[in-house]
Amino acid sequence: MTDINITFAALSDIGRARSVNEDAFQLVDLSTGERFDASPSQGTMRVGAGGALLMLSDGMGGHAAGEVASATVIASLRAALEAHTGGPTEQRLEAAVRRANADVIAAAEAKGRHGMGATLTAVLLEHTTAYVAEVGDSRAYLLRSGKLKQLTRDQSLVQMLVDQGLMPADEAERSSKKNILLQAMGTTDDVRAAIGQVGLRSGDRLLLCSDGVSNAIAFAELREILANSPPGPACERLIQLANDRGGEDNLTAMVALFDGKSFAAPAPAETVTATFSVIKDFGPVPKPAAP
Repeated sequence: MTDINITFAALSDIGRARSVNEDAFQLVDLSTGERFDASPSQGTMRVGAGGALLMLSDGMGGHAAGEVASATVIASLRAALEAHTGGPTEQRLEAAVRRANADVIAAAEAKGRHGMGATLTAVLLEHTTAYVAEVGDSRAYLLRSGKLKQLTRDQSLVQMLVDQGLMPADEAERSSKKNILLQAMGTTDDVRAAIGQVGLRSGDRLLLCSDGVSNAIAFAELREILANSPPGPACERLIQLANDRGGEDNLTAMVALFDGKSFAAPAPAETVTATFSVIKDFGPVPKPAAP
């Protein structure tokens, strides 16, 4: 019998520059179907054999279309993973992402929704292993023993330029093209999720956040907040700090603390990197997706 607990909190805010909050999030107990998607949400979940699913999606398209896109991504991914419980986890995740992408494309056929899309970052917890799927630039971080690692890699134009040695990382942080994505849910038939996996340890803290948060708050500040605050206060501090710095986008933060007897304690000096592996990176795509 597993002994896995998630102490979690999630908070979403419209920010100070937008008229609609196009972010969406959800935490799902896949054993019971219990869902948490209202802002604010917080509590403790004892995870059953079916595992748990944490999702965040940042919509784009304007005029409420982005809100529809992100909600569609969340609902479709959850339904796909609830319906298909057998087979390799990474294949189930890939299939669920493709299904959600197709559903956003279909929803975009309605009047006023042309061109809508959304990011997706999802973490599927199976026993003590977390599988991370990403499309776009919403981020996942994991804190262990006071050290923070970004589990996702932005699928953006400036990140590609940094990777190719064509743009310094500090310039990328200031670039006006920072939000140009190489792919997003609903913008291409050929969506390709990046998938990784990480073995969790007792006391690990996961952060999922939209780019409104990660663009406003430096890596060292994220680490300090996660290391020194429980999930609820951590979410509040992240949202407040991003708003204090202009709140130029919608803001969503989701923090989860993992504990229970099923998790091993981290070995001395054991890093997140030592227990993390990339299963599938996303490949080149035809053209950037407009933010």
